[in-house]
This record gives sequence, C-alpha cells and structure tokens, in this order.
Amino acid sequence: MKIYILMPILIVLMGCTKLQKCYSGYVYDETSRKPINRVFVKESFSQNFKSTFSNEKGYFKIENNSESIGDLIFICDGYKTDTIVTVWSQHGENLKYRFVRKESDTLYMQRIKD
Repeated sequence: MKIYILMPILIVLMGCTKLQKCYSGYVYDETSRKPINRVFVKESFSQNFKSTFSNEKGYFKIENNSESIGDLIFICDGYKTDTIVTVWSQHGENLKYRFVRKESDTLYMQRIKD
C-alpha cells in the first residue's frame, strides 16, 4: 500500500528535476555543422513573448517565468524559419521535452536555396 502512495510522488519529483525555468540550447547550420550567430529565438504562444539572439557559439537562453511552456520560433536571414514544439506526447506516451531540459538541445537550420 505504501508503494502505491509513494510511487506517484516519486514520479512527480523526478519529472520536476529534469526541467529548468528557461529555454536554452544551440543552433547550427545543417550542412556545415557550424554555430549560427544572431538567430532570433522567440516564444510563439504569447503577445508578451520573450526573445533573444544566439551568440557566436550558437547558444541562446530565454528566461521563462510563466506557468506554461510554448513553442519556439527560430528566425535568421538566409535560413528557413523553423518552429519547434517544446513539449509533446504521442499516443499517450510520457511527455517529451526540447529546449527546457537540463541537457542541451540542438537545432540544425536549413539554408534557403537561391
């Protein structure tokens, strides 16, 4: 009986420790695998969206003080604009996360062909 009570609490605590209160990660060129500087990254779900630019190492970080997690939009001249879903589930599986975990996630952007 104690196991049934403790198991949900343990699962919730383990889930909470995997996420951070910000979006962060790296942006690279799909072909050259080099970091992309000055990629505009913004949240997609709010009118008061938070945004930032990637640095010379391709790294970006956006603080998230709200109760919700939204998708991220990546915009850069010469590259296709990309919208990344940060939280999803498929067919009732466990939730999966991108750019909100403690481990770094990476996006590879495609160049626009002339």
